[in-house]
Amino acid sequence: MLEAVGSELVSALVAAALTGLAGLARWLLARRLPARRIWRFEKAAELSTVVDTDHVDTGRYRRPVSGLGQVRALSLLVPSLHLAYRDLDLEKLHLSAHLPGSALEGDLLVLGGPKTNETAGRLLTAMADSLPFRTGGGKIIWDGTPYEGDAADGAVTRDLGVVIRAPNPFNPAARVVLLCGWSTYGTLAAARWLTTEGADRSLPADLTALVESHVLSDGHVSPPRVLRLSR
Repeated sequence: MLEAVGSELVSALVAAALTGLAGLARWLLARRLPARRIWRFEKAAELSTVVDTDHVDTGRYRRPVSGLGQVRALSLLVPSLHLAYRDLDLEKLHLSAHLPGSALEGDLLVLGGPKTNETAGRLLTAMADSLPFRTGGGKIIWDGTPYEGDAADGAVTRDLGVVIRAPNPFNPAARVVLLCGWSTYGTLAAARWLTTEGADRSLPADLTALVESHVLSDGHVSPPRVLRLSR
């Protein structure tokens, strides 16, 4: 009898272990691996997140701040990063003006454009020959075609976002994800597109995309639509 009970117990433990492994495999295939396809970083322990830097004059000193679009973009991006990488260190969040020079050669998530993000400016300059667009005159010029957002009564009504997923030009062994926009809402549009569409198996690891979103009066950014995509 004891032998029978022991045999049944072992069988139950083996069945439970196999069930657990099957559940883990399904979770990896359904959740973690798609999340990693979004980012394409090998690991995230040394990933530095860099947001733009502006300043507010308090009357006694200038206080560094970041834009609304970058803050809202992070709220979309962090859950995806946590799902993809257990070693994510959120302490490595920097204002662009305070990024250590050595971090420029590592894995980077950069939010905001060159106007207020020094790191974005350096990366875009270094990658200029390989990118299909340039900026100038308040426009994003893609293969010679100018694109710009819309504004009415002092508020943005349609914005453009740019997504870049590429090797780090300062260290090809590291990678960069750069999200920026025509205005701050464009950065949020870029983040929304990356988190919803970036895991698509048809997309290569390295890409550049230009997306557009409508911006409602309350600041809500609509689901982005792809205008241009370079693979």
